[in-house]
Amino acid sequence: MPASTMTLRTWSGAVSWTPQQVLRPTSQEAVVAAVQAARTRGCSLRVIGGGHSFSALAATDGITLSLDGLHGLISADPVTGLVTLRGGTRLWAVAELLAPYGLALSVMGDIDRQSIAGAIQTGTHGTGAAFTGFAGMVRALRLVLADGSVVDTSPSQDPELFEAARLGLGSIGVILEVTLQCVPAFRLELVESTEALGPTVRSFLADSTRADHHEFFWFPRTDRATVRTMRRLPPDAPRHRSARAVELLQQEVLGNGAWELLCRSAALLPPLSRPVAEIASHVFAGPRVVDDSAAVFAAPRRVRFHETEWALPAERFEEAFAALRARFDAEGVRVTFPLEIRRAAADDVWLSTAHDRDTVYIAAHRHHTEVAGPYLLLVQRTLAAFGARPHWGKMHWLGAPELSELYPRFEDFRNVRAAADPDGLLLSPYLRHLLV
Repeated sequence: MPASTMTLRTWSGAVSWTPQQVLRPTSQEAVVAAVQAARTRGCSLRVIGGGHSFSALAATDGITLSLDGLHGLISADPVTGLVTLRGGTRLWAVAELLAPYGLALSVMGDIDRQSIAGAIQTGTHGTGAAFTGFAGMVRALRLVLADGSVVDTSPSQDPELFEAARLGLGSIGVILEVTLQCVPAFRLELVESTEALGPTVRSFLADSTRADHHEFFWFPRTDRATVRTMRRLPPDAPRHRSARAVELLQQEVLGNGAWELLCRSAALLPPLSRPVAEIASHVFAGPRVVDDSAAVFAAPRRVRFHETEWALPAERFEEAFAALRARFDAEGVRVTFPLEIRRAAADDVWLSTAHDRDTVYIAAHRHHTEVAGPYLLLVQRTLAAFGARPHWGKMHWLGAPELSELYPRFEDFRNVRAAADPDGLLLSPYLRHLLV
């Protein structure tokens, strides 16, 4: 068939590709047919969810398979908290689907545009020392494998396939259904403040242990941090939000409109980066909020950026942060976007960035109009000395030799992947670089 003229791009615009065909199945049978079509043509098949990865995970010159037509709730049990969703269900839709059952996701990130399949396949996470990322919540999967077979897998049903597939980078199979462990619905109180950087860093591990959800933002080469702390409350706790006009001013006019203008100005005139960061570090904190959990975890992100994120052993956070700060000073780094520092619990997911260790994440961003590589690579190289693992959905420059040293179950994963897809139907050049 003739090559497609449709060029697809990730949310940030960092990656673009022109597949042979874009398929949007709305049934299990149509997904099976798509896999069989790729096998017949001898081309690769890659699945795209929300397109919010910053890396080339979804890119292919073969078939791009969108899961947007496979969405919605299949079942929910208020007693056990087990919820089954179709793979293309977007995170922003999950709260409304679960509300009638009095359930919620235990944690979310600050962006909710991803599909649930994409979130688990890339290791998406939120913040909270007692909470894993999405892959750690998975209790069962229904997959279409590369040979077109449909399989159900769980810890008791083909457990090795399950362990690989719950964070498989889309290389094990196409995810039709995801069963997650959810929790009773709750509300969150969010309090933000501007604090001195030194004490914020020194107390971060203790503060993030005491709080339900705790993180901070630091604008490089400033001396202050924006601290965000969230406390879990009963589902009937009184809501507290600023007037709608005030929220629009804070989130849209200042948080997106004015911020976009400042970032673009600094991209054109790099010397503006320092004053922009200084201004932003003073005004980044917002008003106190109490609302349903999903409405507090996520925030509108309309200013586009490129991102890298690194997972560190929690006990090495302070020395790693100090090394990064010293490197920024030595290099005279000019950047407007802040670093984001979060924490997550250890889990047992084979390719999880938090596998078998209490983890602190450091994320670095650059406005999408700027050349991101040198700055993000500087972050990578500085944090490499501390055993840092890269977020799979974000930008990094590691391949299979380096990654195999960072993940104790990497070889187990590769063995399962090779058995599930011996012909590499679900691989791409980028995936081969990471895994083969």
